[in-house]
Amino acid sequence: MIKYLQLQQHFDVEKIKAEMAQMEESRWKQHYNKSHYEGQWNVSPLRSLNGSAENIVSVHATTNPYSDTPLLQSFPSIQSVLRFFACEKRAVRLMKLHAGAIIKEHCDQEMSFEEGEVRFHIPVTTNPGVAFYLEEEQVVMQEGECWYLNLSLKHRVKNAGTTDRVHLVIDCKVNEWVRNLFAQQARVQKQAEEKQHHHDPETTKKIIAELRKQNTPTSLELAANLENSLS
Repeated sequence: MIKYLQLQQHFDVEKIKAEMAQMEESRWKQHYNKSHYEGQWNVSPLRSLNGSAENIVSVHATTNPYSDTPLLQSFPSIQSVLRFFACEKRAVRLMKLHAGAIIKEHCDQEMSFEEGEVRFHIPVTTNPGVAFYLEEEQVVMQEGECWYLNLSLKHRVKNAGTTDRVHLVIDCKVNEWVRNLFAQQARVQKQAEEKQHHHDPETTKKIIAELRKQNTPTSLELAANLENSLS
C-alpha cells in the first residue's frame, strides 16, 4: 500500500491566486458534511457530477459522468494544470479551510491508488500553522507542490494559522498513465535515497506489487525494471 507520494511536478499557483481573487464569494459553498469539521470549510466545484455548479460532492464509486462547471472557464491556469493529468478527471474542487478551522479525523472510502481512484492535492495558499496528519504522520505540503495522499487511511487537518488554506483537489481514475507516473516517482525516490546513502525500498516494492496486479504488458515491464533496480 502506498501511503503518499510527492510528485516531481510543480505548478505556478500565483496565477491561480490571481484568478481566485476575482471569484465571487458566492462561489464558495459550505462543505456538506458538517460532522467532519469545526469552523469554516468551503468548497468551489470546478468539475462535478453533470457539471453542476452547486454540486460539491465527490462520489467515488459511480458511473455517472463528471464534467466541467461554468466556473472552470474563469480559471485558465487550472485548465492548464488539468492538462498535465492524462487520465480521467472526476471531481475537481478548490477547498478552503479557514483560519482556526479543523477537519476531524476520518477516512474517504475507495480513495486510493490500490482501489483505482487517486486524489491529488496542490496547495494554492497555506501557512506554517497548517498541520495535516495521515495516520498520525504529519505531511507538510508547500504551495505549488503536488501530492498523492491515500485518503482511505485516517487523516485530519488543523489550520492554526491566521490565513486560510486553499488546496486544488483533483480526483482521477487510475490508468496506465497514473501507474507509469507512480513507477517513475518510485525510481526518482530511489535515486535520491542512493545519493543520500540511505536505502529504503519499501515504496518501490509496493508499487512493483501493484504493477504486477495490473498484469498489462507495460505494467509488467515497469515492474521488472523496478525489481532489477533493487538488486
